[in-house]
Amino acid sequence: MSRNRRSNTKKQQGNKKRSGNPASPKNIPTPREPLDLSGLRAGNPFGDPSGLSFLQRLAGAGSARPDWFGPSIEGILDEAEVLLDAQGPRQLEDMTARLLGAHVHKAVQDEHSLFLGNWVEELIAVAERRARLPVAGAPGSRAANLLLHGLTSVGSPAVAHMADAALSRLQPVVNGADSGEDWPDWLNSAAKPLMTGDVWTMRDVYGSRLGVIAATNYPNGADPAVYLFDIDACGFVVLAGGGTFDDVQQAAAAWRTAVGAAAADCVPQPLDKAHTEALRCLIEVDLSEITIRGTESRAVWDEWFRALRRIHDLSDTLQRHGSSLPTPLNLYQDIDVTPTVEAFSAWLRQEHGEEPDPEAVEALVGEWLEGALPDTADSVSPHRIEHQLGLINDWIPDHPATIGAKRLLPHWVRFLAQRAKLPDTAAAAALATLATVSGGGHRAAEHCRDVH
Repeated sequence: MSRNRRSNTKKQQGNKKRSGNPASPKNIPTPREPLDLSGLRAGNPFGDPSGLSFLQRLAGAGSARPDWFGPSIEGILDEAEVLLDAQGPRQLEDMTARLLGAHVHKAVQDEHSLFLGNWVEELIAVAERRARLPVAGAPGSRAANLLLHGLTSVGSPAVAHMADAALSRLQPVVNGADSGEDWPDWLNSAAKPLMTGDVWTMRDVYGSRLGVIAATNYPNGADPAVYLFDIDACGFVVLAGGGTFDDVQQAAAAWRTAVGAAAADCVPQPLDKAHTEALRCLIEVDLSEITIRGTESRAVWDEWFRALRRIHDLSDTLQRHGSSLPTPLNLYQDIDVTPTVEAFSAWLRQEHGEEPDPEAVEALVGEWLEGALPDTADSVSPHRIEHQLGLINDWIPDHPATIGAKRLLPHWVRFLAQRAKLPDTAAAAALATLATVSGGGHRAAEHCRDVH
């Protein structure tokens, strides 16, 4: 990732937050638009395309067409013949997700402007044309048709609606083709992935790397599986990976492997549908282009589209069960830092016999809490320390609040470790990371692996 791209991304991320810290540069806040689930209609798997065109909104109207669109779309359609081997809706869904992920990942690595909404819309239009030519039912045509079916399963409600509309227009062509092959009976189920309502949650030892596992199937109970959301809330709340698995234990094992040592002892906990606050990470996760850093793994891009769709699916299912996802919060404004400031100041007096600088304490606590999920306020993971130190390094270097906050950081880490009752090994890893990162190094990869 180039220095310019990192700088621009950091500026965009910084503009999402307002700080009362006198050492922090003034930012004009542009809070992330909360995930809009209002258009998701009961009984309609696609929702309202005009109200839920999340990808179209982030793409921006009137933007110039990026030069990666053509080669990537042609590449996907050429590679779509792998879909001919799909034996069921889940396999078609997984293959489609990987096709999309491979090409978006390459575009990010090549530092293209993305405009993913425009890209997906063009992909659907070209796939529809390919499905008609040269002969409906030929391998290329059949693969394009299957790709459209896959998009109805992994795309956001708006994308699924566009793909389904294309398939409806193709219906006379498909029915009139003499291909010598029948379409599989399961194909019409591909657009209807269902959440059963059974959900399990996991949280690493620090409390800021989160796993959500949701049971899924297709009409008539076909292809039962689970979907894993891997969410990193150490800094900005972002997608770290996910995917479909055979069962809860398989998904949990994959999540523990992705997270590393901090998740070694984590066991999935069943969710009580009457209390869904543990799912706040899904409503606050940022799936917009503004927080793309360019270092996201292929695992993230494979799930970028599907994760948004599954959040909508889960919301719909919870509503049918008389529940709902938590109401979105503004994580960057109206944060009450007073209780934490008072607790930390009292701890400093008791443990070190010193009267802390109020301005430095308030600046440090305010930076730490802004943007954090409510139940991760005390999280002190190595990744979060690295993220926070990066933010503090953007403060005015010689301001007393900056100098004071940096001096307080080791005490702050110990305070949070005690408050969260972290195991000694986890607390030691956090302090070691602080020492390493403060000296210009990088944290150990085995602690809350940075897979996103």
